[in-house]
Amino acid sequence: MTVSHDAQWLATRVAPAAWVYIYEVQSCVADLDAAIADEDWMTCVESAAETINAILYCRLVLEGFTGRCTPEELTLYATVTDTPDTRRMRAVPPSITAGRHDALAAAESARQSAGELEADLPIHLPIIRTPQGFFPSVRVAGDIERLRENLGLPPIDWMSWRL
Repeated sequence: MTVSHDAQWLATRVAPAAWVYIYEVQSCVADLDAAIADEDWMTCVESAAETINAILYCRLVLEGFTGRCTPEELTLYATVTDTPDTRRMRAVPPSITAGRHDALAAAESARQSAGELEADLPIHLPIIRTPQGFFPSVRVAGDIERLRENLGLPPIDWMSWRL
């Protein structure tokens, strides 16, 4: 599929995908790191699965999907699609039986998917969770809205780009 990489593409696909990345993926990775620090292996595996799910959703948005995905839709997508991320999702072990080895392997898979997605995103928004609040990301979101307005596009319902 050929995609025109212009302002329209940036405003309709990249900006929402970058928003999903900071809103969904970054928070899941933070939870993953906290679970490892606490040696909470079940939570670590759950956080790895949530991270990869958020990455799958982000990739769908980058491909042009609009709106929310139910957990069932993401599970179906991960089941019938063959990508590095879906293979990693299918390899995440059940959290209830996870020990340290399984948890750290799942965390590494999630981090690998996150790193690959970040490399694929043409823009990077500031980290959403800062001690000062949401201000850096909100300011960038305002800049994106001005770009959309200049292109004749409607405003984004930023909260619709969430799992």
